[in-house]
Amino acid sequence: MTTNEMNETEEKEEKEERSEKGEKGDEVWLAACAAPGRRWFRSAGTLRTLETLFTIARWGALAWTAQAVLDRAGAHETWGLAAFAGTSALAVGAGWTAGTLTERGARAVATGLRQRLTGALLPTAGRISETGPAEAAWAMVDLADDVADFHARTEPLRRSAPLSMVAVLAATAAVHWPAAIVLVLTTALLPLNMRLAGLFAQHGADRQSAATRHLNAVVLDSFRGLRTLRELGAVGRRGRTLSTAAEQLNKATTSVLRRAFLSGMIMDVVITFSIAVNATYVGLSLLGYVQVPHAPGLDLCTGLLVLLVCPMYFAPMRARAAAFHQRERATVAAGVIRGIVDDTPAETVPAARPQSADPVGVSLTAVRFRYGGADHDTISADAHFAPGTWTAITGASGSGKSTLLSLMAGLRRPSAGSVRWQTPSVRRAPALGGCVWVGQRTVLLDATVRDNIRLGRPAATERQIRRAVDAAGLSAVVARLPEGLDTRLGEGGRGVSTGEARRIAIARAFLRGARLWLLDEPTAHLDADSEREVVEALRRATDGCTVVIATHSFALAAAADAVLTIDDGVLRNASTVSTR
Repeated sequence: MTTNEMNETEEKEEKEERSEKGEKGDEVWLAACAAPGRRWFRSAGTLRTLETLFTIARWGALAWTAQAVLDRAGAHETWGLAAFAGTSALAVGAGWTAGTLTERGARAVATGLRQRLTGALLPTAGRISETGPAEAAWAMVDLADDVADFHARTEPLRRSAPLSMVAVLAATAAVHWPAAIVLVLTTALLPLNMRLAGLFAQHGADRQSAATRHLNAVVLDSFRGLRTLRELGAVGRRGRTLSTAAEQLNKATTSVLRRAFLSGMIMDVVITFSIAVNATYVGLSLLGYVQVPHAPGLDLCTGLLVLLVCPMYFAPMRARAAAFHQRERATVAAGVIRGIVDDTPAETVPAARPQSADPVGVSLTAVRFRYGGADHDTISADAHFAPGTWTAITGASGSGKSTLLSLMAGLRRPSAGSVRWQTPSVRRAPALGGCVWVGQRTVLLDATVRDNIRLGRPAATERQIRRAVDAAGLSAVVARLPEGLDTRLGEGGRGVSTGEARRIAIARAFLRGARLWLLDEPTAHLDADSEREVVEALRRATDGCTVVIATHSFALAAAADAVLTIDDGVLRNASTVSTR
């Protein structure tokens, strides 16, 4: 074997070992996800066992009633019917309560996963890698339910199945032990079917997962770019792409269902065979054609009871077989969710509002940042932003300006180096929520102007809101609105211009009271007059604050004390433009 072949073999073995460890890790993580609903699942499992016991008693009462009818024993008929009604009510009640508790457990598991996903997906989590919106929505909406549904099916079954099967077997053996032996012998055939159920199941679940992820991405991108697709006349082509993605998902889902149907069919054959053997034996025994030595005699009561409880013996196995396929989906879901959640640092600096009235300086020391999977640094920076100054950061689109701001805000962790905020008395890591961020896309809610401004500080007084309005230069805008601050804006800020929306965002930021402002293209897509008004509003609102602006605008760069530029991923000193 050549050296290259040996290296390839070693690499292949290492990949297989990593894959096996990853799968085991996903299984352990999947099991841990059941914790929020475990107490509900345990109670549901206990009730399922009680349901089995009540059902055995119900069928016993029915068999006894049938024997009483045959013997024309009227008193026994009455007592048998009463027992049948009572045990039926108990069985139904136990089953309904178990179902209710199972649903509560599933909701607890899904809620716990969604809370963890929310913390991981929001920008305040300090993540290094990015999760696409399609995958994030898929994990939040579908995958959390896949994991919860799996635990809702398997956790109660884990507790109730062994006890239920033992109870049925014991009841059968008590009335006629040869029938119990038939049940035990046919049970040996089921593990083979369970192995068949798992054959290629993981491969099918992986294909379905990949097809779902692809379809989600296509749908989201299509909606995002619908206007552009229409302008380019490409709606038809995009529709065919969407149809192809949907067809791939349909094929993958059909393949999974086909395997589930095959294994379920074999399971039904085994169960039907066992029941048929017992039914034949009971029938021949009642007719007197078969008599097992030392076995108790069979009458209508015992024979009917054996036939009624036999299907109950296999019900837990049938449920486990159905859950086996659900396990594959849940394992895939756990792998995706785990990949999102585990990328979030266990400890992040909590959200805070700086109490100091002093402006906050920012120091970047040997900072490097690289996205997961990239072969080079996105940004490399050594810089100090003095308190109370305006600094503009320029550079080509995609050069890393927004990434640099997110590092300064504490929204991302640097891959190397450190970011520190400092005042005359304190030097610390960035505190999430301790600075102001104004981006090029202003998010306005379908609410009043007052409510949109008050997002910066929900408990703000009317006087504080008015100060923020004045600082952002919104007084004239508010005065011309039909209901002033109580004017309701439509979805996406309908009712105000883009420049006015930016000034609402400035008022919101001013209301927070933070002394560090990070601005990402705050004047993008504005005409010259609107840009001038926004720059003037920023000047008023940030008086005495430290301001760092990522921009392409010459007007904003000219308003800054210093200009830095990002060239080939490195932050460099460009020039000193002016001093205020």
